[in-house]
Amino acid sequence: MKKKFVKKYLNFLKIKKFYSMKYYKCEICGKKDTTIIKKKIHWHGKKFGILPVHCCNNCGFVFQNPRFNKKFYLDYYKSLYGEIIHQKKTEANKALKPPNEYLKDQKKRGQLLFEFLKKFNLKKGTVLDVGCGTGMMLTPFLKNGWKCSGNDPIKSYIEYGRNKLDLPVEWLQSEDMRLKKNSIDLVIIMGSLEHVYDINLVMKKLEKAIKKNGILVLEARGDPLGSTKDFFNQNHHRYFFGNTMELVMRKYGWEPLLTTRYPVTGPTRPNTQFCIGRYKGQSIKKGFQNLIKNGKKETALDIIYKLKYHDHIAKKYNRKIKSKEFLLWASHPSNKN
Repeated sequence: MKKKFVKKYLNFLKIKKFYSMKYYKCEICGKKDTTIIKKKIHWHGKKFGILPVHCCNNCGFVFQNPRFNKKFYLDYYKSLYGEIIHQKKTEANKALKPPNEYLKDQKKRGQLLFEFLKKFNLKKGTVLDVGCGTGMMLTPFLKNGWKCSGNDPIKSYIEYGRNKLDLPVEWLQSEDMRLKKNSIDLVIIMGSLEHVYDINLVMKKLEKAIKKNGILVLEARGDPLGSTKDFFNQNHHRYFFGNTMELVMRKYGWEPLLTTRYPVTGPTRPNTQFCIGRYKGQSIKKGFQNLIKNGKKETALDIIYKLKYHDHIAKKYNRKIKSKEFLLWASHPSNKN
């Protein structure tokens, strides 16, 4: 990407220091061949700018390319991200406090997830929440005797969770996790895998730490709600749909048990998708590339037509699907797997 466009984006973020950008291979299959499906994306509010989104021509993975280095994302999530997602400015040197609505929502979503996972016959053990925010989703696990830990790169949220709520969370980028081998029974990543700097390093660390038959829960944004104009944004470095969620699980040894748009954690994040898998190791990993070769993939055209479909529906009805409407649709038994 041209230097002038990089500077324009950094100026938008009011970042004076210059950070370089780099082009990446597909993080799922490792291929270089991609198609640009969106050049100008949503930055914030009414502001749009150039941060290209590519689709891998081999497996259909959708991701931002190029991207900044690790230091940029550490600085970005440390201060700017919380302000942007909650549209709330903070005074210099004053930490951003998580909104009360967010805290209540995290607690409720954690309870719903805890109840939902009972059907997978989980025994009390150790749970890790990657990208935990304040860590409130861990509260039902703590109350039921689980050994819990969480991490997040938003420093003020971690400090609030640890100091105000007494939750076992720490401030770090997930790439810097130090996990003991065979130490975790359950990993939950609720919409955070889209934000990490190095997805493969994160997944390798989780694979090393997970116990045999351990469970991984992934949540991702899913298909657009209405127009795709606002769907692609600066905060998401990659976009998972059902197929690529399953592929990233299989790449690291998890066998997908359930991939669904059913609102597992309630209606406050409409249209998100979930993928729940059980760790089986090498027996799953060894067939990963052959699955793609034999058709477990999407093409760039598949993705482009999917986006056009959502744009067509949004234009035809001139509105977004409301949460209650989506909940009624998603709750139907035919949409639970």
